[in-house]
Amino acid sequence: MAAILAGVAVAGYELFEVATTTTSITTTLTSQSTSYSGTLTTITTASGATISSPIQHVIIIMQENRAFDNFFWTWPGQIGYNASLCMPLNPSKPEAGCMKPQYTTDPVSRTDLPHTWTSSWKAYNKGSMNGFLSAAGDNAEVMSYYNSSVVSDIWSLAAHYVLADQWFTSAKSYSQPNHWYLIAAQAPNVSLFEDSTTERSQCVNFFNQLVMATCAYINEAQPIQTMADELSNYGLTWKYYDAPLPKGYTLAEGITGSCSSCNPWDYWSPLRAQNRTWTNPVHFNSMVARGEFFSDLQNDTLPDVSWIIPSAAISDHPPANVTLGEWWITDLVDAVMNSQYWKNSLIVILWDDYGGYFDTVVPPTVDAAGLSFRCPAIIVSPYAKTGYLDSTVYSFESTLKFIEWNWNLPALSSRDANANNLLNALNFNQLPLSPSLVPLTAQQQQTIAPYIAQGSTPNPNPNGNQSLTDSLAFINNDPD
Repeated sequence: MAAILAGVAVAGYELFEVATTTTSITTTLTSQSTSYSGTLTTITTASGATISSPIQHVIIIMQENRAFDNFFWTWPGQIGYNASLCMPLNPSKPEAGCMKPQYTTDPVSRTDLPHTWTSSWKAYNKGSMNGFLSAAGDNAEVMSYYNSSVVSDIWSLAAHYVLADQWFTSAKSYSQPNHWYLIAAQAPNVSLFEDSTTERSQCVNFFNQLVMATCAYINEAQPIQTMADELSNYGLTWKYYDAPLPKGYTLAEGITGSCSSCNPWDYWSPLRAQNRTWTNPVHFNSMVARGEFFSDLQNDTLPDVSWIIPSAAISDHPPANVTLGEWWITDLVDAVMNSQYWKNSLIVILWDDYGGYFDTVVPPTVDAAGLSFRCPAIIVSPYAKTGYLDSTVYSFESTLKFIEWNWNLPALSSRDANANNLLNALNFNQLPLSPSLVPLTAQQQQTIAPYIAQGSTPNPNPNGNQSLTDSLAFINNDPD
């Protein structure tokens, strides 16, 4: 593949070729942005009237590393509950014993459990769903679960709106590929198997020069069309609320480490791996601080589509405290409910992978990568069905499918083309629901405020070590 890094000499490529290719990419995106117009779809109501979709803003909150059963094991009627479940310590040796689900009131999981490609397939165990403990070295935290006494705000949202109990994550792997599927319905193939250290090592030589011929992750990322591309091309607006990109740097400088905060390997922000994110002003300016979401609500500048990414401390990624995580979610949802945007918004709250925790429902097979284990999923809107347990098979691509349906956009891949839309969770004929607020105290807001303001998240290790421990050392069972 030709090099695509503007203004930087790349080992194995001429500088002229680099600049020329970058120019052509920028020109293509610019011309596409003026060619189309995304318009709201029309709906026929029960009375026979034809109206435009009342959903004008889609807000996707992506948290970290929780299987559905970790938060909702005892939710009444959830499709995966099995009172007799006992997970074998060793599926090939039943005599080794088994472990039942274990209720915990401790909001801090002490171990970042393995959740790689390898451990996911070992947990899946050819569809037997009995390898979760053995994949994590028989760590008892695999079988832990919470209920409303610990994650009360999350349970309250689920009780008032829609809880989806067959929302499957997209890839039997860790955060990076699943974040790709969230925005693109596809992922670089190498992201399924490799961590950031391996990805970077393939892109630089002994002298820290770029070697694009072997830079698999970056090369595979470039041609992927994302929903960010599509929204821009169709005249719609979007923002990725995480951390703003540092100004004056290139993707190449991020790869070599000349810009330490550029981080093109970021597991939770895959757009950083695409050159056009750095060179196209629309893309660059749409990568913003997560705290800007609140000001956009106040300033009448909320985009059509929002992706909201937490910092580590409020992400629910072990060993993060889930109490802080649900305060963060509550703060976001309350802010929408208290704004003018509540009346025409759809909020989808998700967790990016199973995090090593047990699950009981066999994921459907759609291709070699997935689907993968269920995550908690809550759909909040004035048009969400009230107190509804939705057992429709969804995946991260379902958010894309809804966006495409809502604004008459084409599919990005076969994944989103074939995904189920979110329409079963909604009722456009009902009287729009009033907000069901769960107000935070001033103390709670003060506690999470510094973590909302933090920069982009350091890469966790999908192999399950304590790589996040240092950044989360301030968290305890009684945060202040």
